[in-house]
Amino acid sequence: MEPISRHSGIAAPFPMSDVNTDLIYPQQFLRKPDRNAMAPFLFHSLRYRSDGTPNPDFILNKEPYDEATIIIAGRNFGSGSSREHAPWALKSFGIRCLISSMFADIFKANCINNGIVPATVSEGVLAECLRAAANPQEARFTVDLERREFRNRRLGTVPFDISDSDRDRLLKGNDFIDDTLAELSAIESHEKASAEAMPWLNLGASAK
Repeated sequence: MEPISRHSGIAAPFPMSDVNTDLIYPQQFLRKPDRNAMAPFLFHSLRYRSDGTPNPDFILNKEPYDEATIIIAGRNFGSGSSREHAPWALKSFGIRCLISSMFADIFKANCINNGIVPATVSEGVLAECLRAAANPQEARFTVDLERREFRNRRLGTVPFDISDSDRDRLLKGNDFIDDTLAELSAIESHEKASAEAMPWLNLGASAK
């Protein structure tokens, strides 16, 4: 996973609350195998009309938001199922950071594992961010993960919340598997000590 410490880009205002993973990435596209080619299906029911043409009223179809790399999202973004396709599609589109007052826990973990920063702010700050992003002249945000803050022309410097462990994973480009492999020596030592202390647990393995 690519490390991320600082990112600057256009932020798209998306104030809808309780956006679930099926709205982010609809179930009818789950069989699409390439996670790097999922961008066309992101927010499919909102981005396209029933005849398949782009919906000109949807924020990601408008300039400059069609090149957004940050989304300012309403409360409880990523609720519903544990569908990892949702962050895959967001990253395929080019999204590297999400700003909201609340993220669904599993969705947030999936974002961390895919190099997307979930920055949590208060409801009041979120409202200010949405207002700033709604103006194309003020829609550029710079997210500084090391300092846990973002900067914006209108808002100045604003702190955000993210846990130490999630921040460290993103800075290092590590997912949960990488964290486990970092403890491989300790795991092997534990397994060896357990086998010596309780040899009867390995009788089946020895018979093979």
